[in-house]
Order: sequence, then C-alpha cells, then structure tokens
Amino acid sequence: MAEYDPYESGPRGHSRRDFFRGSGVAAATAVLTGQATTALDEAKAAESEPKVLSGEVKLTLQVNGESRSVTVEPRSTLLDTLRNRLDVTGPKRVCDRSSCGACTTIVDGVPVYSCTTLAVACQGKTIETLESFDTGPTGVPHAFHQHDGLMCGYCTPGFVTACKALLDKNPNPTLEEVRRGLDGNICRCGTYIGVLEAALAAAKAQKGA
Repeated sequence: MAEYDPYESGPRGHSRRDFFRGSGVAAATAVLTGQATTALDEAKAAESEPKVLSGEVKLTLQVNGESRSVTVEPRSTLLDTLRNRLDVTGPKRVCDRSSCGACTTIVDGVPVYSCTTLAVACQGKTIETLESFDTGPTGVPHAFHQHDGLMCGYCTPGFVTACKALLDKNPNPTLEEVRRGLDGNICRCGTYIGVLEAALAAAKAQKGA
C-alpha cells in the first residue's frame, strides 16, 4: 500500500503542496511589488522635495517696491538680511524668537515674524516694512504719534506694521478685531490703550480720505 501523504491528492489533480507553493509565490510577488511601489513613491517624493542649499545663495527680494539683490547663507533670516545686508532697519531685533512682534514685516500682505522667516523663502514675494508707509495725516505712523501709541519705541515698528497689515485687509475694524489683529505683538511699556486708539484713528482717517 502506498504511503498516505496528507499534502497530496485533490479531486482536480492539484495537491495542497501545490497550493502552498503557489500561495508562497503569490505572496512573494505581492511583497516585491509592494517594495517596488514604495521605492517609486520615494523616488517621486525626492524629486518633488526642495533642494538642499549650502554655501551662499544669490537672491532678488522685492523690498518696498524695489528689487534688491543680495547674497546670503541659506540659513539667513529675513530680519538679518534686511538689517545687515540691505540696510532696512525698520524691523527690530528684540526677542529673536517670534514672541514680541518687534520684527514684524509684511510678506505678500501677511504680517510675519522676520526673525524666524528665512530670506530664501521670500524670493518672488512682496516685502513691506514701515520705511515705505505713508507718514501723512492718513498714515498709521501719524496716528500712533497723535495718540501716544509708543513709549520706549522698541515695539512700535512692529505694532505699526501689524496695524498697517490689518487695515489693508480690514479697512473698518471693530475694537475687538483690532485686538485680535495685533495679538502677536507685545508692548512691555503697556501702551496698549494708545495703540488701540491709534489703530482705530488710522482706520477712520483712511476711510475719510
């Protein structure tokens, strides 16, 4: 009598062993296909990722309506580039860690902390600092002067810039909207009342202009 093999025989000529062999090949094929797919996805992702920059980079920045060429290290912040390379000293270095708002600069209409914004990320964008602001009767700086919205002066450029950005977006803000719009700026002297009054007065002056 032939020895019985539990892996042999089947009604259609296929054994369990054949089945397991086929299953193993299919599983291996699935794993390999999955690995190949992952490799292709990683390759595509690598192509779409930003290039790693080193050494020095030549930039052309649009600052206050002018094209300014500058060469910086990739790690250079917008604040350092403006102040140390382009002699644009409106934005101030105070906390240097995105806490006080003294370095506020408007990039493509949005107020940003220039102390933690890379200069290379601003190429092709519009950069505004308070050097370009209207200082006449309808300007934000004039309103700050008229309403004592400053004391020591360290925070003032940031507040003026943030206020300008707010009024460009919302020309007729409420007091609460002004509070929220200037929320990222700190005045250690506590002249908040004057700052808020200046913002509302600037909005009124610009509306009547």
